Amino acid sequence: MTKEHPRNSFRLALILVFSLAVMCWGALQNPLAPQEAQNIYMGRGILAEGFVACTEPAPPDSDRSIGGMMCAYPGSVAIAPLVTASADRFAGLYGARFVHIILGLGLVLLIYLIGNSPFYGKRGLLAATTFAFLGIPLQLSSSATTDAFAALFLGASFWFIESAAGSRPARERAFMLSVGALSLSLAVMTNYIVLFFVVSVMLYVFLRHRAVAASVFFLLPLLAALSFYGYFAFLPAWPFLVKSTHFSLARSAVIPVINFDYIFEWLSLPYLLATFGLFHNEKGRNAFFLMLLSAPAFLVPFVSFDISSIHSVVFFSLVFLAPAAALGVDHMGDLFSSYNMMSFVKQLFVSAVLVVILVFGFQQIKKLKRDYPDLSPAVTFFQGKGVPGFTVLVDSDYGSPEYVYRYVLEAENPSVRVIPIVRGDEREREEILTKMDPDYVVMDDYHSDRSYNRASLEYLLKGFTVVKTYQMTLSSGIKNIKIFQKGAL
Repeated sequence: MTKEHPRNSFRLALILVFSLAVMCWGALQNPLAPQEAQNIYMGRGILAEGFVACTEPAPPDSDRSIGGMMCAYPGSVAIAPLVTASADRFAGLYGARFVHIILGLGLVLLIYLIGNSPFYGKRGLLAATTFAFLGIPLQLSSSATTDAFAALFLGASFWFIESAAGSRPARERAFMLSVGALSLSLAVMTNYIVLFFVVSVMLYVFLRHRAVAASVFFLLPLLAALSFYGYFAFLPAWPFLVKSTHFSLARSAVIPVINFDYIFEWLSLPYLLATFGLFHNEKGRNAFFLMLLSAPAFLVPFVSFDISSIHSVVFFSLVFLAPAAALGVDHMGDLFSSYNMMSFVKQLFVSAVLVVILVFGFQQIKKLKRDYPDLSPAVTFFQGKGVPGFTVLVDSDYGSPEYVYRYVLEAENPSVRVIPIVRGDEREREEILTKMDPDYVVMDDYHSDRSYNRASLEYLLKGFTVVKTYQMTLSSGIKNIKIFQKGAL
């Protein structure tokens, strides 16, 4: 055991270095995503105005109201936005992303500790390697969104639940379960998508800790924290969150099916590995528990069709699936080596499986990058204007691209105004053009369900002229972007 410890430490260090390199590459290469810009912009508002009460979203002519934007924010503005905006203030976007990279490294370390517990047969290195090689956790941890914060809190909760098991004194177990409950509460507060996992985690605690008294120490703090937060923060914002999340069932029966398939595509290999883990000679039952923990991920498409929610729930699922996948990789190594007593034979086959996971992970990173719009050409166009006080109308069908323009343009030119219109029809465009009189309009067909050409014609008939066009490649295909200027020739 003493001889293996330095070797395992060296391997863990290599995993962390690999994770750091992949996340830094993502932080340097990826364009600013709308979710990142929203996160930072929200934090900027709080740093400037302080915490304000959640109010009904403001009309376009008073769009700078932080209280109005807080209502539609899918998490607590006191956690990720505040920390991220503070880092952005001192070191810019890369500084904000670096904070999340540190969180991502902490999460990889947590997965190692969870997988290294006796319940999973001391397979921490396999769990951490599988988690890092799957790609999505590292890619999302390199973005300045809420994902890294929520995943770290979720992973910490999982680790405390596992650490409380075994032959510990009752008081120590109760303390760890209580801290795990509070950590899970923080994960929910940071990103409301974690709510989907609360019931399965509670069920896992009851199954994992057979003593009812011990489980109560998890349940009571969890209910107390979530009830307190729900009453004072979540409940007042509920009507506006319903509008902002765009419930899928109210719009189309097709979107949930598409997103369900999308989640299955992301999680196909982890679930395949976990399925092999079910047949593990020693820990097969434990893999089943972990698959049960991750199952709520498939409920999200029926509540929200926001693509960022799909990414988040995949990320959170992998926190549970990584140890189960590690059991599967270990079992596959036994099968392929025919239980050969020479250790290097099994290691050879395990390494081959890990290479397959690595290739799969890089393919997923490429797919993930195509899910985010690159608005850099439009931002650069407006930066080159150098005219104070102009107004930009952002006409979009999906997401919150206006925050990208706000993040860049309002920081350089506070008198610039960026006004969003989401899934607008001809009447709504007429109203907002009359009321706001924008100088420019940015229009895209990103995940559009309306006629792009018809909307373009509406602006042309109202005296606008196309001054710039470009295309961006997304997972849904090539999308067109048009920038209109009022009265331009």
